[in-house]
Amino acid sequence: MGHPPTTVGPVRGVVLVSVILLATAAPAAGQTTLGLRAGVGSAWLVVPGSVHFGPCLPDEHCPPAAPEAVRGLAFGADLDVPVSDSGGVFGLRIGAAYTEKGGAVSRHASGEPGAGALSTSYLQFSVLLRARAFRTSDRVPSLVCMVGPWVGSQLSCEKEGDLAANCEVTDAGVAVGAGVEIPLPGGSRASVGLEGMYYRGLREHSQWLETTRFAAMQVGFAYKVG
Repeated sequence: MGHPPTTVGPVRGVVLVSVILLATAAPAAGQTTLGLRAGVGSAWLVVPGSVHFGPCLPDEHCPPAAPEAVRGLAFGADLDVPVSDSGGVFGLRIGAAYTEKGGAVSRHASGEPGAGALSTSYLQFSVLLRARAFRTSDRVPSLVCMVGPWVGSQLSCEKEGDLAANCEVTDAGVAVGAGVEIPLPGGSRASVGLEGMYYRGLREHSQWLETTRFAAMQVGFAYKVG
């Protein structure tokens, strides 16, 4: 039986991009905003073609099954560090969060009965490039867009059925998101936000190349500390 494939390249790329982005924003480290965010969304596994049940040897026929989404939670904290000489338009959101991921299948594509599910949780770190638009002052709402790498260290993992996925996998990938940031009345130091986020995993979780996906809506509160 072959060993699950590794994806050291993408993980090294995530780390390298994070270091470059941190170095870019270092001169403005004194102007930061602290944010607290929480959200709920859908998590699922993606495989080229289908999800497989295990154990299954490479020379055996393993009926596939279509993946299904499961509910997932996310909450955490971050620091928004403005990029120097950008007028607050660009910045880095450096965050740590707890996220729940996984996926489920309910039947084989061939019609044979079968079920499986994977439930995991991660301590996830991210460095996202943030761009703010349509903000003429600190007292009006603005559009916020984000993109960048993330890395997740697995905290828990549970499998049900014979789903061919492995536990103890460090996840990593790319995140994109957009939302609205609304300053609170009575001052410009605090604001609330509503955002949509999509996390695409790049690490394979078994020989069948399962990778994670997580799409969520989250709300947050941010306060200027610098």
